[in-house]
Order: sequence, then structure tokens, then C-alpha cells
Amino acid sequence: MKALRLKISTYAVALLISVGLSTTSHAGSSDFAGIYGALNASAGGAAINGSHTNQSGEVTDGQVGGVFPLAGYEVGFTLPIGDVLFIGAGHSWTKGGTASIADAQGDSMGGSNSGDDSNAAADSSIHLKAKNLKEVYITPGISITDNSAIYVKIGRTIADTEISGNVSGTPGNLTGDTLGIGTIAMMPNGIFVKTEGSVTRFEEISLTGVGGSAGAKIVGTPDMVAGSIAIGFKF
Repeated sequence: MKALRLKISTYAVALLISVGLSTTSHAGSSDFAGIYGALNASAGGAAINGSHTNQSGEVTDGQVGGVFPLAGYEVGFTLPIGDVLFIGAGHSWTKGGTASIADAQGDSMGGSNSGDDSNAAADSSIHLKAKNLKEVYITPGISITDNSAIYVKIGRTIADTEISGNVSGTPGNLTGDTLGIGTIAMMPNGIFVKTEGSVTRFEEISLTGVGGSAGAKIVGTPDMVAGSIAIGFKF
């Protein structure tokens, strides 16, 4: 998977460079150079692909997930590395909402812990949330016209987790790699609008003690897809 992410990143950067060779003389990386701050709003979805093992050792594969709104801020800086090429680095923090990424119940990935218990589905119900997403990233980009650019984001994301329901184990923080692509429209006064689409693949998590059984667990890999818009100022 790491090799695939590296290939995707390499191809994306190569695409930006090839576009830059055909841009007009009006484009300039210096338009985007400097320190910046922005407020952002996002909408997206997240899911866990994995398996549930009940107390009898029976394994059920499945997928659970949800959609969510988020809002936060980002800060960073951008440096020109040529007439049209630039590279940025930044940090973002999403505070304004929670992402419900798992709700495993009954015949879903949560399974039931006893075929004879009519309350088994409720007993095995859990609700896992990811919130307070923190991200560090780099953004190789290219100025395509005067005051407009496209970029690729390569980052690392960490999210706090909150779990409720009949489960004794906790997954700890979520950590994963983020890949994205976006556009920037810069105004002469330093205000800019940025749009972005991204995919985050978190590392595998494991929840134990599902439904009150020490041997019951859920193992899965969370994925998150998000689209965002940010309005900010370049100093």
C-alpha cells in the first residue's frame, strides 16, 4: 500500500510539472509565496472495512460508516521553487464536528453475541467517532494562470476517538496518510479561496470486548473521503 501511495504521489507531481511546461508567461509562483492562514469547512464520508469475531470464534466480514460535516483552520507557508512551481507546508486542525465512522449493530459488522438472546443485537451495538482531526502536510503546486494554481497534498493525519456502547476495548488515536488535490484562486489583496478533495487511509484498528465478551472483537481499516473549501489570507 505504501508503494502504491508513493507511485500516486510521484505521478501527481510529474503531472504538475508537465502542466507547468505549457503555462503562459502570466503565471507566477511568487503570487502564492508567503505565510497564510485560513478557515475551512468540509463535508465527507468515512467507513470501516473489516471483520467481527464473536465469542464463538465465528467471523463476519462487513462495512460500516457514516457522513459528517467539519470545520476548522489551517496555517502554513509557501515557497517558490521556480517561475511557476512552488511547494507549501502546513498544519490544519478540524474542531467543529464529529465523524461517525462506525455503528456496528446486530447483523452488521458488529454481529450478535448469542443466537438465543433476542437482545443480542442491542448488546453488541457500538458507536465509534473520530474527532479533532490534526494534519501536517506538504503541497507541491503549480501556477497555471495569473493568481490561480493547482496543487497536490501529501499529509499525515491524526484523529482522537470516542467510543460508546457495549465494548471494553478502545482503539486509541487514529493515524493515517492523506492524499489530495486542490485549486487556489488568489486575489490581489491577499485573500484566497481554496477548494480540495482528499482521501485518508487510516491504519488498522481493533476493538475488543464487543457485546460483553472478552473474545469478541472488531478489526478494520477506516477510510475517509472529504471535500473542503477554505477562505484565507496570505501575509
